[in-house]
Amino acid sequence: MRVPHLSTRNAFREIGRNAFVDWIIVLTATIIVAGALIAGGVHLYWQISSGNFKVAETAESTDKIFDKGELDSLIGRFQSRENASLQVKKGYKGLADPSL
Repeated sequence: MRVPHLSTRNAFREIGRNAFVDWIIVLTATIIVAGALIAGGVHLYWQISSGNFKVAETAESTDKIFDKGELDSLIGRFQSRENASLQVKKGYKGLADPSL
């Protein structure tokens, strides 16, 4: 395969028209992104291995407030849903479908 010679000025005009120029752009962008990811990983590894890695401080814990009335209300809602579900499982007791 012969590599075409393009000046920089002509290369910008060939984007989208010339597959060689498109692949060069894709490969260059991939190499740049991969290099940045590798450099970031090496930097993070170096920080952790040297002990310089700082863990973010946790937020202050808040007091948990328990409201018994709200719990009872929630339990009641779930019981009513369970009762409705049991009624549906028992069978339909209404008017028959006239199309059957």
